[in-house]
Amino acid sequence: VSVPIGDPKEIEEIFDTISYKKGSSLIRMMSLFLGEEVVRKGVSNYLRKHEFSNAEQDDLWESLTEEAHKNKILPQNLTVKTIMDTWTLQTGYPVITVTRNYKKKTADISQRRYLRDIINSKDAHNSCWWVPLTYSTRSHLNFNKTTPEHWLSCPSQPQTLNDIADEKDWIIFNNDMAGIYKVNYDDENWKLIIKFLQTGDYTRIPTLNRVQLLSDAADLAFVGNLKYDIFFDLVKYLRSEIEYLPWKAALSKTTGLTTHLKKSPIYGLYKDYMKKVLTPIYEKVGGLVVPTSSADKLDAIKLQVLVASKACKFEVANCITHSQNLFKTLSENPNATNPIPKDLRGVVYCTSLKHGGEKEWDFLWKKFQASNVATEKNTILSALGCSSEVSLLKRYLDWSLDDAKIRRQDSSSVFSAVARNDVGYYIAKNFFYDNVKQIFKHLQPNKRRISRYLASLSSQMTDDKEQEELEQFIEKNKENFSDVKKGVEQSLETVKINIQWQNKHAESIRKILTKYSVE
Repeated sequence: VSVPIGDPKEIEEIFDTISYKKGSSLIRMMSLFLGEEVVRKGVSNYLRKHEFSNAEQDDLWESLTEEAHKNKILPQNLTVKTIMDTWTLQTGYPVITVTRNYKKKTADISQRRYLRDIINSKDAHNSCWWVPLTYSTRSHLNFNKTTPEHWLSCPSQPQTLNDIADEKDWIIFNNDMAGIYKVNYDDENWKLIIKFLQTGDYTRIPTLNRVQLLSDAADLAFVGNLKYDIFFDLVKYLRSEIEYLPWKAALSKTTGLTTHLKKSPIYGLYKDYMKKVLTPIYEKVGGLVVPTSSADKLDAIKLQVLVASKACKFEVANCITHSQNLFKTLSENPNATNPIPKDLRGVVYCTSLKHGGEKEWDFLWKKFQASNVATEKNTILSALGCSSEVSLLKRYLDWSLDDAKIRRQDSSSVFSAVARNDVGYYIAKNFFYDNVKQIFKHLQPNKRRISRYLASLSSQMTDDKEQEELEQFIEKNKENFSDVKKGVEQSLETVKINIQWQNKHAESIRKILTKYSVE
């Protein structure tokens, strides 16, 4: 998060998703392990002390340490700088492994860096962090307690926690998902958690910790640290889940699976599995009809939009025909009040274009031109990339380089919308490879946007041939790509990791899906 700059050109590139998302997560983690009052007073003292003068990161840490020691939140030999330097000055974050001895009621805790690249695993064994450890058990639900009683230190020393939980109790680390770390358990503890989640008491594990369990299980399975069976068994409890965030976590993880499986012979099995997962919740949220009870509840609406978009993709219930009927009503009376609920328009537009033709596309394009509402224009811009008609997608990409049709700052959004589409991916890839010089010229002076084009393609590349093709293409155009070195590195790494996944998991996923198809 805190990086030295060697060249002014690098400044813009470092303001990426990592600096924003990891930065905000670190502030949340710090305020939870110190306590809100300590942070408030520490920041206030820091601002007063450095009023009208310059300050740096360490000055803030010093003020917070003084306040933390005064309130006995941190031991005297531990400072905020010692802790936070391990989080802000090095890349990545850890995975904590918890191995229980059920007879002795103890747990061994160790840490190492979490890496998605499992072959060239960089400095996984040298990295370490000061990790605030909090936990809850079935008998002691301390999920609200985020000030740690134990720390994993750096340099890293494994720890043994005694008298931690009864043999039949599960244990969950990282109360309220306060720390930026993933947690892996021994298989038995995972089984105890899964069993409990499938009871009516699952809400005794708070929403954020349910999110964490789903997210960690998926990510640990992705890199081979956990059997995929555990993630799929965990997902079973979702038939009872009605909160937005756990569904968002689970479905965002299955999006990755969709990317990997959609070109494979087992995609049909996967599609059937997703139908089974989505059908109950699609009916619960009301399909494409917004119930009056949830009309003013933001999370309920977000859940409905999320579920509806996946339901239409996997052809659940009447999702496609309902979308087409709503779209037909709109196109027959374009000047009447829009019959499609505002929040579901993106889903309905996209589904109708995917299963429609030129008539539907042209109607929506005219609607885009006539609209003067920015959110509506963005929704339509994205939906226009959902068509399955090759000629329409080619034309749309051509228009993305025509200022008279599409605003220059929206060009990369049009490209991403087409590239996300199963049919559009190949068209977008060829368009990019054939027109890269023109695209660079069109994006001037903000060449950095080319990284978005690369990211849209690399996220869906899953075989060696595509990797080789991309590397040769970048090498051939290295002069143009020299200004986006970071974007190029990230894209090449994404492809490499995708290929690793295919080699490691394709067969085990086939077996799991076959098992679920007969359940």
